[in-house]
Amino acid sequence: MAFNNSSTTRCNDGECHTVNLMEYSMTERTAIVAANMLIFLLAIPANGIVITVISRVQNVQTPTSTFLMNLCIADILIASLYIPFVTVDLYVAGSWIFGDTMCKLVSFLYYLATNLSILILTAISVERYVSVCRPRQIRLTAKKAFVITVLLWFVAGFTALPLLIVRKSIFNPIVNVYFCVETWSFKYSKAYKTVTLAMLYVTPLVFMAVVYYKIGRKVWTSADKTRTMKLSTKHASNSKLRLTKIALAIILSFAVSWTPFNTTTLLFFYDRKNFPYSKEAMHVADPIIFFVAFSNCSLNPLLYCYMSQNFRKAFQIFWKRRSRRDLGDSFSVFSRTSTKRFSRKSKRRAEEAVKEPNGVPFAHETLRTKSDNPDYSPTSQQPEMHNTVESILITSAV
Repeated sequence: MAFNNSSTTRCNDGECHTVNLMEYSMTERTAIVAANMLIFLLAIPANGIVITVISRVQNVQTPTSTFLMNLCIADILIASLYIPFVTVDLYVAGSWIFGDTMCKLVSFLYYLATNLSILILTAISVERYVSVCRPRQIRLTAKKAFVITVLLWFVAGFTALPLLIVRKSIFNPIVNVYFCVETWSFKYSKAYKTVTLAMLYVTPLVFMAVVYYKIGRKVWTSADKTRTMKLSTKHASNSKLRLTKIALAIILSFAVSWTPFNTTTLLFFYDRKNFPYSKEAMHVADPIIFFVAFSNCSLNPLLYCYMSQNFRKAFQIFWKRRSRRDLGDSFSVFSRTSTKRFSRKSKRRAEEAVKEPNGVPFAHETLRTKSDNPDYSPTSQQPEMHNTVESILITSAV
């Protein structure tokens, strides 16, 4: 890849040369672009719905909601900035066409979002552990969760900061195009990738596995106690199974999505002479690895929210509120339109009633005075109506 130095173009110390890999046909590039755009089209609305529902229905001042909203923001950054730019770079233009500023910015935001996403997943596992295993000993408030989130943003930004310095759009005179590459030496690039993968991939994965293992044990123990207390065995079994499924889905999604991508990165740095081992295999595997890794940003809303019964209820409440509001707006528009039509029609009738066809007023023929009315009496006195346009308008309107 021209963007991350792992495929079609190899760059070291600012010098780039093209590797003779198999080129993708137009049909293959179309399929790859369509797959990447599918992630883009799914991730942004899904994460946007989660943010909207949590902010408008559920209480945002909770630790879980605070973490989930920031996780969705990180996923939106990846889906909206990294995926489209890199797709154009690798499979449409074949080079970096967005300039040096966007090269730095897209690289920085990619590492920021991926690091933040992993850190927030770890924070959610800690929050779940505290809620299930230590509910009385430790109380994680919304204020603490906000402080933790700010610290996680700072850590993620600090770890991604070198990319603002070393990423540059460099012109390659051999192929007469620009590539967005890292300009520091291969040794420093290798050290940076190794440290970040160890701290922001392997360590969180092991940590979450241990945490959810303890959560699972706690749930099993609690389920056994509920049976001894003669509570519903079926309810305890379903609760235990549901939490186990969610915990396994969290770990498996994280591991399955990023393991192939990070494995190829390590192979590139630690077995550079032989990598790629098979050009034909990498020709097929490279876009698949990319798709699997970045599809995680569209899976997180499904795993963390749509599998939650509370979120489904909140979404139903939000949808009903919106439907009522839309219905109320439609009724208001209809009422205003009907009123305007009635007013115009009444005014037109009144103006026609003021004059006869020859232009002579005839209101005195239709409105009798007190002396002309044979049925007039003091007890049945009616208010006197003046022969004016205003009186006709009032009568028509009534």
